[in-house]
Amino acid sequence: MSDISNIIKQIQSDIISPQVSLENILLKAKVLAHYLKNHELKKWVKNELDGYLNRDELPDYRITTTPLFGTFSNGAYTHSNKIISIFDIPQELRQSVGKVYFPQGIAGLEEMAKSKNLRNPMLGDWVDLYNIVNAESLSHGYYQLIEAHHPITDTSIVQTIGAIRSRLQDFVLEISNLSWDMANETLPSEQIAKIFQLTIHHNSGEINMSDIQQKDGDTYNVGQAGAVGKYSRSDGNTFIQSEQKQTLAEAAMEIQSLLKQLEQTNPTATETDKVAYVNDETTPSFKRRVVGAL
Repeated sequence: MSDISNIIKQIQSDIISPQVSLENILLKAKVLAHYLKNHELKKWVKNELDGYLNRDELPDYRITTTPLFGTFSNGAYTHSNKIISIFDIPQELRQSVGKVYFPQGIAGLEEMAKSKNLRNPMLGDWVDLYNIVNAESLSHGYYQLIEAHHPITDTSIVQTIGAIRSRLQDFVLEISNLSWDMANETLPSEQIAKIFQLTIHHNSGEINMSDIQQKDGDTYNVGQAGAVGKYSRSDGNTFIQSEQKQTLAEAAMEIQSLLKQLEQTNPTATETDKVAYVNDETTPSFKRRVVGAL
């Protein structure tokens, strides 16, 4: 068991050294997972090294929220990097809007962090359907959506890498604090499993591992739970959200994104500047839906 102590010390030393790549640290974590005989840790390390094949398994720190930008053109004039209002997007297309997923292995992420002005393009079929749905409003200026994308900042990638490094550090620190003789005693498997859930997946509170294994159905994060649509409810909760409240909540998020964008380009903008900017950057249909909800 002294091998466990040695590999933990190596990982602890490497994590606080910016010169050591996270890929090398995870390779050592792979050895640690083997010694600890913890299947969940093995799976997590493998996914972080090789990439996530199933997007549904992506941890929260590998998903970032970002506005959707597009380029509109009528042949004579082209307007680039315009925020696309969520109210101009049909309901069936909204699921793919607003989030960027990072399924790549850690080596790929570390390379992406060195790049600038990355973007995640929307598929051509999505762009075509957007033009069909919004044909009436676009026809006033004979405009068409040419392309749409989510911007990917190097900051969001660095934050993802930092989250992996931080959670692994929390895990090895908690493991090293366990009161057991690594050289002579049997592995405290249940404690290790609980520490993994708390530090890597951030499942907070007192966790009963047998409850986790026996629970049927989906697991919901109460902080993220909510009803969608008129009279809709979420199982096991009492959340009810009317269509009007949902519309206003989405409008508030979109306006907040616009104000953040303005803050980057004009940090000294006055309240009047902010109102004018939001008015210029939102479509008539956006304004109509907000007024209707109010």
